[in-house]
Amino acid sequence: MDNMKVIVWLFPMLFIFHDFEEIIFMQSWICKNRGYLIERFPTLSKRLLSHFDNITTSSFAFGVAEEFILISIITVISYLTNWYTLWVGLFIAFTLHLVIHCMQTLILRKYVPAIITSIICLPICIYVIMHIILLFQFDTIILYSILALMLMLINLVFIHKGMDIFNEWLVKYERQSK
Repeated sequence: MDNMKVIVWLFPMLFIFHDFEEIIFMQSWICKNRGYLIERFPTLSKRLLSHFDNITTSSFAFGVAEEFILISIITVISYLTNWYTLWVGLFIAFTLHLVIHCMQTLILRKYVPAIITSIICLPICIYVIMHIILLFQFDTIILYSILALMLMLINLVFIHKGMDIFNEWLVKYERQSK
């Protein structure tokens, strides 16, 4: 478990490194690829593009910050208490998130924001997971990974609603300044 005292800190670092690419490129990528997405995925584009039209770089960064704070809190608690099972589940869910970006790139057959950092982070994550498999019971890993995926999906819904609210607040704030 002593190795976990070091490994545990990789999660917040990999997360923010990866999400910087998403923050930087998401808005301009959607603008650039809007026509392609509508043509290739008309039904899905109707649902998603209207939502992403309301998400600015600032509001997206706000959502990323919320996730980073949660990951950091869980990392600190895991480090201080030597209780790593929730951390393990979230780390595996994050790794799955990286794999999904790779699949998105293969499906779209073009650059997707976060693919470069996904490719860089995946070997590190796989190495960590191989280490985790040696330290924890497999059924515990599976259970906490499923739990973490469910928590991640719930939080994702919460974050996207929060991004919309934050963006509305930013617009009001900007108007008040003038």
